[in-house]
Amino acid sequence: MTGWSFASAIYGGAWSTPEMRTLFDDIPRTRKWIELLAILAEVQAEHGVIPSDAAQDIKTTCASLCVDDDFLAECRDGYQATAHSTAGLIAAVARRCASSGSEWFYFGATVQDVADTWLVLALRAARRLLTDDLERAMTACEALCRRHRQTIMPGRTHGQQGLPITFGFKVAGWLAELRRHRMRFDEAAARMDVGQLCGGVGSLSALGTDALALQQRFLERVGLAVPDMSWTASRDRYAEWGQLLALVSATADRIGHEIYNLQRDEIGELREAALAKGVGSITMPHKRNPETAEHLGTLARVVRANSNLLLESLVHDHERDGRSWKVEWNAIPELTMAAGKALSLLAALLETVEVDAERMRVNLAANGGFALSEGVMVALARRIGKPEAHRVVMSLSAAARAEGRSFPDVVARDETIRSHLGDDEIARLLDPSAQTGQCVALVDRLLAQKAPT
Repeated sequence: MTGWSFASAIYGGAWSTPEMRTLFDDIPRTRKWIELLAILAEVQAEHGVIPSDAAQDIKTTCASLCVDDDFLAECRDGYQATAHSTAGLIAAVARRCASSGSEWFYFGATVQDVADTWLVLALRAARRLLTDDLERAMTACEALCRRHRQTIMPGRTHGQQGLPITFGFKVAGWLAELRRHRMRFDEAAARMDVGQLCGGVGSLSALGTDALALQQRFLERVGLAVPDMSWTASRDRYAEWGQLLALVSATADRIGHEIYNLQRDEIGELREAALAKGVGSITMPHKRNPETAEHLGTLARVVRANSNLLLESLVHDHERDGRSWKVEWNAIPELTMAAGKALSLLAALLETVEVDAERMRVNLAANGGFALSEGVMVALARRIGKPEAHRVVMSLSAAARAEGRSFPDVVARDETIRSHLGDDEIARLLDPSAQTGQCVALVDRLLAQKAPT
């Protein structure tokens, strides 16, 4: 369906990775649903809920069933005729049963039982893909931190040069954030990997007196934890998933936006690697656009929008509310695929980003040395107090700008400063490499810590 960007034959690759898209495609999803329902029939037979011969018929039918375009069309026709999410699937499988399986297939379960159990399994697989790329991004950050722990550049606040920092320090901030996200994935796993088999209102009423043991056995067979309570109306697990991916993709957006800004012609301190056949513009041949960095922002917006939809699902009517949980069928695959693409792009971007250390040095110098004002003020404050030191240095900065002079020039000539600071101390204060504070130490401290895996 080319009307949906994620499924576009041309543009689909911009919105998802092939591995992530496979998790949510109709054919693998339907196959997994059928596999789950076959396991359910076996477990129900073990507990005397359905006849053993019916369970065997269902197992054989499901194992041999070919889920292809024709089968999907059959399920679609049944859905359109009944307006029920799984009635078409039930009828299609029942028609293929050889004996009594047709009477007992999908017995005692409701749509959310199979849909939620499948989705939790799909999200577990998605989590592995996401954390693989997250770890790639972390490894790339670690390499940049080591390589550029002492690479001096302007530190900027409010879009203006503030104080000297190192590029390794900037990347260390990215790395620390990515590491926290990696821990969040592990913390969320215990809450996420929980199955659903609760029936129409969550009471397991159709599964007999041994229902809880049946539920436990079924979820053991599919590899998920037993819920402490039926969660047909409690959608906080999925809302948390959406918020987690919103956090992760926002970090990717932050990093991408920083590279986007530092690639501006007027700054030119970073550049994303150019594709061998990359085209920046079909009208302006000279352009080398930060396409990946920019697209991270697009993907992050898609994730945030869909994560907000999942918050709406937290407000449920009674024991089940289709208005809420059916939104998940669109929002969760879309935000998961977009986040997966974002982390894949982020890892590749960080692995190949080009760093122009010389341009960083030139840009810092082009500021006229005003980024060194804090060090001068702090040294002077030890002699005359902070308020007066701030007044003196601020006045000198204003005078230097008005006269078109550099900050080091006015400082080195000012009598007030020279009366309190010696030549050697002034020279040290006006050396950018001596004014990066604890940037290198902070990088080293972070790198010495064990990264989560």
